[in-house]
Amino acid sequence: MSRENFFGTLAGAVLAATVALPQSATAQDVRFAADRGEVTYAADIAPILEENCVRCHHPGTAAPMALQTYADVRRYANRIKTSVENRMMPPGWYIDSTVGIQDFKNNPQLSDEQIETITRWVDAGAPQGDMSQLAPGKEWKGEHEYWQLEDEFGWGPPDFIITAPSFTVPAESGDQWWEPETALADVVDRPITSDRWVRALETRPGDAASAYVFHHVNTGLRRDDQADNDLDGGGLTDAAVGKRIDMYPNDSGKLVRPDDRISFSLHLFSIGKEVEAKVQIGVWLYPEGERPKYATEDETSFNSGESASLRLPRYTDMLIPPNGYQELRGTFVLDQNVRVHSIRGHMHLRGGYQMMEAIYPDGRREVINKINWSHLWHTTHIYEDWAQPLLPKGTVIIATSLMDNTAQNPSNPDPEQWVVYNRRSVGEMAHIRFGITYIPDEEFQQMLEERERVLAEQAQRGQPIASR
Repeated sequence: MSRENFFGTLAGAVLAATVALPQSATAQDVRFAADRGEVTYAADIAPILEENCVRCHHPGTAAPMALQTYADVRRYANRIKTSVENRMMPPGWYIDSTVGIQDFKNNPQLSDEQIETITRWVDAGAPQGDMSQLAPGKEWKGEHEYWQLEDEFGWGPPDFIITAPSFTVPAESGDQWWEPETALADVVDRPITSDRWVRALETRPGDAASAYVFHHVNTGLRRDDQADNDLDGGGLTDAAVGKRIDMYPNDSGKLVRPDDRISFSLHLFSIGKEVEAKVQIGVWLYPEGERPKYATEDETSFNSGESASLRLPRYTDMLIPPNGYQELRGTFVLDQNVRVHSIRGHMHLRGGYQMMEAIYPDGRREVINKINWSHLWHTTHIYEDWAQPLLPKGTVIIATSLMDNTAQNPSNPDPEQWVVYNRRSVGEMAHIRFGITYIPDEEFQQMLEERERVLAEQAQRGQPIASR
């Protein structure tokens, strides 16, 4: 594999789609495929792939092959079967299904019926079927040409676009960090004339070449007036491998002001040719004059390890032995009521798994979620509204990360090395991000009561309850 293709597989996914909502129509179409007799590509397989796979598997993306024609799919039929049976494809979903909350808005996994249909088709020799039944395929845009929130979610174009200062990535070099800060007014495509509230953001490469040099893109707002802690700027959005979108709950948002400054943190690396790295951030706003009920903190990091509580430098306690493991655990006490709308892990190549637990003020302890780590996909897992964890003040959060520096870890580049903290992927990091919003006491109690009502209704209907 060439240097460019290797890094393209990793970096090209940075700004690829992050929220692929499940497609129920396809599952209904194939649910009773067995009753129709032979399963064919034209009637049964192509619709599944079109809705769930081709978004990435078409020319011009980081995916290793296209899956747009019968010839393409027939060639890779056995690999497709193995990948869907192992739930490796569609990729990017590493929530452990045996523990914790299982109710998410953006789980892209295929249904059991869809997997069975693909398996039967491959086992039958991958018959083509009547191609006149095949619906016309979609016209896919390049990663730098579309906004997922506009084209797939129907939100319309962004209200304004931020264009980061560009950076020349040399053809051959070590990791590069580009961290400029500038006035927000200098990098937007239209003037911001008043205070506005953000409801979603999306990060994309500025051109085709730029998609292959980014590891992550983080942005934050800088604001002089911080008298109101709810309006103090802070983080704006993060884009990483497999994560493109930040969406806030319907009652929450982030404030932007005309005189804000914006900081960028871009982690880039060389791919064998010089690239002028460009990135854009689309911003979707609430209507002018409308303020959401809550100012969300959105993604807030909880570090594994005791360095912070011991007032030591970050990850001082991280030292992963050759051919061995290390478990790090951090504890945090919430001083306000919290509603959690998303969870996202962050580790590097020696990551094993991460887990968030809660010890409630009444002594109950529960696993919120466990993420079986893959460095190729930093997916934000977005909870269903009724399954969002509600954590009262006084709750203890336990953030656990297991590092796997053995040869059994398929991502491990060299199990013979000692590994310490480093911003580069060959070093390690271990933090877990909760998308959080602070809720006042009276409203938090109302949320708890509403949650109990919803769960009781589901129980009466005989609906399985996977989350509380």
